[in-house]
Amino acid sequence: MKSLYLECNMGVAGDMLCASLLDTLNEKDKEYIINKLNTLLCDVTVSLNTTTKSGIRASKFDVTIKESGHTHTSISEIYKIIDGFDIPQKVKENTKAVYKLIAEAESKVHGTTVADVHLHEVGAKDAIIDITACCLLIDYLQIDKIVCSPIATGFGKVKTAHGIMPVPAPATAELLSSIPCFTGDIKGELTTPTGVALVKFFANEFSASNGEYEKVGYGAGTKNFEKPNIIRTFIKESDTDTVFELRCQIDDMTGEELGYALNKMLALGAKDAYIKPIVMKKSRPAFEFTVICSPADKDELTRQMFKHTTTLGIRQIECVRAILDREIYEKNGVRIKRSHGYGTQTEKIEFDDIVKIAEEKDISVFEARKMIEK
Repeated sequence: MKSLYLECNMGVAGDMLCASLLDTLNEKDKEYIINKLNTLLCDVTVSLNTTTKSGIRASKFDVTIKESGHTHTSISEIYKIIDGFDIPQKVKENTKAVYKLIAEAESKVHGTTVADVHLHEVGAKDAIIDITACCLLIDYLQIDKIVCSPIATGFGKVKTAHGIMPVPAPATAELLSSIPCFTGDIKGELTTPTGVALVKFFANEFSASNGEYEKVGYGAGTKNFEKPNIIRTFIKESDTDTVFELRCQIDDMTGEELGYALNKMLALGAKDAYIKPIVMKKSRPAFEFTVICSPADKDELTRQMFKHTTTLGIRQIECVRAILDREIYEKNGVRIKRSHGYGTQTEKIEFDDIVKIAEEKDISVFEARKMIEK
């Protein structure tokens, strides 16, 4: 499992986050990402430069636009721009989801609908590139889990398209709801709506750093303060992760109802779910209903278990899970899953491909498997 920790002691902004993620890559991968970003908008140029902040070397993500001035853009117009990008569909969807968070915050602040809100600074092309770049990098790095520190906001006032506003700006403050944050001792705006929206969308949890890390990336902001104006990203890979088992016993649901509830849990993002027969108090036959999920999905799946079953209580058990590294490669048109780690390596043909060949040739799956293995 690959995890990323964001240290936001000097706040968070989209360009700083991009720079820190890029700083963890080797030169070849950096060049690939920058070249990809430079194909997105014809009048925008992206570059990654090196700078120092209070004596600390850091990468700086610069976006240059040929035209000047702020762009007042609706969320639908931004979606059209994103849909036109040559990037993976998942990255497009994530980018639009981040923008939806921003639009929802802006609409609440200004008392309008999401469709009618006009995005000023965050609707400009440099902001679109910042957010798209972060989503592209997180996908490219194949991050499984993101943990973020409490976020510094700064204090004072900031000039916006709507005039002089307090720090954090209203939309930023709205986005920070439910996120641990603190003012700190730096006068000025440390945290922007784009930065908070990205963290709000991607972070699985907010806590202090814990554990050893293999790579550290440094991303610099534009302003200079009495402290280094940087975000640090820490990346580590491990052969364990954490999951939750949500368990309950049920003796008053039919098989059809239990089957529906089980399928519902899987559709809502459970890693696995199963039912097994048990005997409860008073020698009553019953079923144990178990859902395995990530920590990020624990609360939502708990709510859904209460909604779709008759249980009055659910045990939430945190488990450390040892995992093998997995990859899928293709050989002779057939997908093969390779697993390795802990001194072992196994390979297994994807069963769906066995079924496909069996149906195409009107043979059994046993014969199809033997044919593939020859």
